Amino acid sequence: MSVAPVSVLIIDDELPLRQELRSMPWSSFGAELVGEAENGEDALALCEVLEPDLVISDITMPIMDGLELFRIVKKRFPLIQFVLLTCHSDFHYAQEALKLGALDYFTKLSFDEGDMKIAIEKARAAIRRETDLRDYEQERTRRELANPQKSVTSDERKIRKEVQLAQRIIVSKLGDPITLTSVADEVGLSSYYLSRLFREETGESFNDYVTRLRMEKAVNLLQNTQLKVYEVAEQVGIPSYRYFSQLFRNWTGVAPTDYKKG
Repeated sequence: MSVAPVSVLIIDDELPLRQELRSMPWSSFGAELVGEAENGEDALALCEVLEPDLVISDITMPIMDGLELFRIVKKRFPLIQFVLLTCHSDFHYAQEALKLGALDYFTKLSFDEGDMKIAIEKARAAIRRETDLRDYEQERTRRELANPQKSVTSDERKIRKEVQLAQRIIVSKLGDPITLTSVADEVGLSSYYLSRLFREETGESFNDYVTRLRMEKAVNLLQNTQLKVYEVAEQVGIPSYRYFSQLFRNWTGVAPTDYKKG
């Protein structure tokens, strides 16, 4: 399935920089340049018409600067992502924008195609994450409206199929390295969304769930097999003997060697 290109709006009051940005190989980044503006006021009008995925904006501009534009656009269009271009003297403004939710900032003098590729990738990930979160909130609201009298607990409701699939993947690969990112890719969700959904649906974080299954399997192997402790550690996907021993002690209150003896 093809992925829609990230639509980009560029804003800078300097024509040479806009020309440089315009000439970048957008399609190779998985992006499309949909417009440009030379000040924040014109850019705001374009955002209302185009609703681009990503705005790349200078901070210091006439009429309306990039920081003010960022604040207004994020209120009206929360899914639009921002990357800011700065001069060295603008760093404190750029850092303020990061605190407010901008993706990143780059200095004008050093900004190149590699930076643009990074910006596009960050925008794509952020859009997916925020879209997943919005869809999740909408579905949760729909479910609550459909069952207003029902107490929603993890024991009473049916766990969503994506979380069930994630659980099956974890069980089948318990002896292998398991990461939230790899499992999220397999179930077709962003790692951010799967992490939140997993906790909401099961009452347990992704990492806690993986650890619990590994420790339960380790207990079973230590009780019912002749495997050495380091072999048990490998069987449950923790090849580091020292880390396994520490984790097992934290989980059970005793060292795995003592548990096996006893």
